[in-house]
Amino acid sequence: MHWCPGMYASGSTWLFNAVLQVAAVVTPARHAVGRFVTRIDELGWIDEPGAQPIVKTHDVDAACALLLSTRADAVWVSVRDPRDCVTSLMLYQRYGFDAALDAVAATARFCARHVSHPAARLFRYEIGFVDDPATLDTIARSFGGTLTEAERARIFTDLSRPAVEALIDQLDSLPTVIRHASGDVLDPATQWHRHHAHRTGEIGRWRKMLTARQIAAVEHRLQDWMAAFGYKAEVAPYRLVVGKVEMRR
Repeated sequence: MHWCPGMYASGSTWLFNAVLQVAAVVTPARHAVGRFVTRIDELGWIDEPGAQPIVKTHDVDAACALLLSTRADAVWVSVRDPRDCVTSLMLYQRYGFDAALDAVAATARFCARHVSHPAARLFRYEIGFVDDPATLDTIARSFGGTLTEAERARIFTDLSRPAVEALIDQLDSLPTVIRHASGDVLDPATQWHRHHAHRTGEIGRWRKMLTARQIAAVEHRLQDWMAAFGYKAEVAPYRLVVGKVEMRR
C-alpha cells in the first residue's frame, strides 16, 4: 500500500495521481486503486484481492494514521510554505483567513509526524516536483521497476497543467462526478476538483495577498514547523496577546 499524506495546496493531488499512473504501468498485474480517506472506517478496500491500493489523505484520526503508517510500503509526503497554502485556500476555495490557517496548520503538523516514517519521501512544493519528470522515476523505483522514455513522457503529459485542466473542464460529463453544495465538483477517481483548474502555482504569492498581521499569525502558529522545514519567517518581531498576534513597533 502506498500512502500520500499532504498539506492542503502542496501538490498532493498531482503526486497522488502520479503514484496511481506509475503503479498502473510498473505493477500491471495488480489493479491500482486510489481513494481519498478521512477516517479509519473508509479503509476496508485496501485488502481487496489483486489491488494495489494508493491512499490520499490530508490529516486523519489517530487510528487511521496508525493503520496507514503500519501498512504503508511507501509514504509520499508533500509540504509547502504554509503562507502560500493559506493564500491558496483563501483564493481558490473561498476560505476565510482563520479557517485557512487552522486547516493548513493541522495538515502541516500531521505531515511532520509522518515524514520520519522509514519509507517516507519528502517533496517540498518549492523544488518543483510537479514539473520534473524525474519525480516519476523516483516513484517507479519504489515499486521495484522503471519507466521507458515513452511511458514517462505519456504520464508526464497526462499530468501537465493543460491536460489536467482539460480533464477538469469535462468533469460535469462524468457519470461518477460528485457535486458539492458549495458548487465544487469532484472526480472521485483522480481527486481533481473544479477548484484545481486555472491556478498558476505561483510561489511566494503570500507576499502580495496576505496582510502583515496575517503573515505574522501564520509564522507565530507554525514557527517551529517552518524552522524545521526550512521556511524563513519574514515578519518579526511579534508576540501573542490574548490569543491574537500583535505587531511590535
